Amino acid sequence: MKREFTINLFLLLVINFLIKPAYIFGIDARIQNLVGTENYGMYFYYLNFVFLFQFINDPGIQNWNAQFVPKNRGTISSHLSNLLCSKLILSLLFISFTLVFAWIVGYADLTMIFLLCINAVLSSLFLILRGTIAGLGYYRIDSWLSILDKCLMIIILGYFAWISSYKENFDISMFIYGQGIAYFLCCIVGMFILKNHIYWVLSSFSKQYFFSVLKQSAPYVLILIFMTTYNKLDGVMLGYMLDDHHHQAGVYASAYRFYEAANMIGYLFAALLLPMFAANVFDKKILEELKTTALRFVLLSSLIIVLIIFFYGEAMLKWLYTNYEPGFLSTLKVLILSYLMVSVAYIFGTMLVAAGKVKNLNFLFGAGLLINIALNLLLIPSYKALGAGVATLITQTFVMIGQIFLVSKELKIYISGDDLIKPLLFAIMSIAIFYFVSQVISGQWVINLTISILICLLLSFILKIIDKKEILNLLKKEN
Repeated sequence: MKREFTINLFLLLVINFLIKPAYIFGIDARIQNLVGTENYGMYFYYLNFVFLFQFINDPGIQNWNAQFVPKNRGTISSHLSNLLCSKLILSLLFISFTLVFAWIVGYADLTMIFLLCINAVLSSLFLILRGTIAGLGYYRIDSWLSILDKCLMIIILGYFAWISSYKENFDISMFIYGQGIAYFLCCIVGMFILKNHIYWVLSSFSKQYFFSVLKQSAPYVLILIFMTTYNKLDGVMLGYMLDDHHHQAGVYASAYRFYEAANMIGYLFAALLLPMFAANVFDKKILEELKTTALRFVLLSSLIIVLIIFFYGEAMLKWLYTNYEPGFLSTLKVLILSYLMVSVAYIFGTMLVAAGKVKNLNFLFGAGLLINIALNLLLIPSYKALGAGVATLITQTFVMIGQIFLVSKELKIYISGDDLIKPLLFAIMSIAIFYFVSQVISGQWVINLTISILICLLLSFILKIIDKKEILNLLKKEN
């Protein structure tokens, strides 16, 4: 299991570090430059509003399915057939409720709300299909699927944003349509893969099964509500509290783009770990091994990302955005520190979900939500986008500490001093490396950045955060 995790982890990191930056820098930021900060800010404001109702679209089904499938592979055919029917009903409720609420609140562009709802439905369906594929043990296929949506968006949106004559009059609606087409094609691919591996049982929809799914996934719906709300509420509150034509929402989106891109990596860790934790939930030794291995890789990758932003963030933002302003950088620095907290929390939160220990986790997320709302109300009027970023950092730090405490209390799995000594030493030495290269070596920032990363990776081998012998042993055919 440890071998499989490490192999897939390297596969995930390699393919995602190639694809995600291409999408973030080449497509998403390009579209913001084409449509302007205010127009993109409006899109960001609307998108976050739609995500507030994601708990209807997916009331914990994705998390529940991911831990259910590894334990019940023999009944997967009938399970998936009924699950997709249940998903259809929930999606219709989600779209209807979101549109009605948007109309009541007074959102001007209901068409955009509707299209964003469709994209959310397709995206969540694809995640359910991926969770099923991973739950069946096809971890490497799931690793490749993790970049499929972004690859398709690069092809589709890249054509319209860079090559086509439409780039001169690019509209934000074209961005939404391109995303929708990519998600739809991803769902087709996911269903095709499952069709080749399992026997589809076509049966009449069971109301009893539908309510059974809702009941079993109910403990996870509060997790989704709380996490989605305090992750997406910042953008909504910026757009709602400030009368600036969504400019600060656009500034926050410019920084949040990097945070979300980095957070995708953390989410990939969680998605890979969940079925593995669930399949070995009663084997404490394997859980300890997975926790230790995951924590090393998470701290390594997140620390490097934080240093990249702190030392080269301004150069990256000026290169990326034609309308750069200082607020972009200050907000980004705070948000990227939040990512460090989130990436560690993913490991422990996923372990709790896999073990079904979600009651206290819900209380923790509920407390995090209240803290986030209070901080946003306090900080946004004075500090605008930066204030929203600080609210996120404080909230995520609180939630991370709470999840580590819950894992130690309920699962008796702890973070030892050995888990932290090497990462702490790596962090100190990496800061020195980034500072030395950026201040002493003259040259293009891209070259200096590359040198810094390569030296830090070499350092990780020297300190055995990444153990060469362990990797070679794990890559052998024998377990």
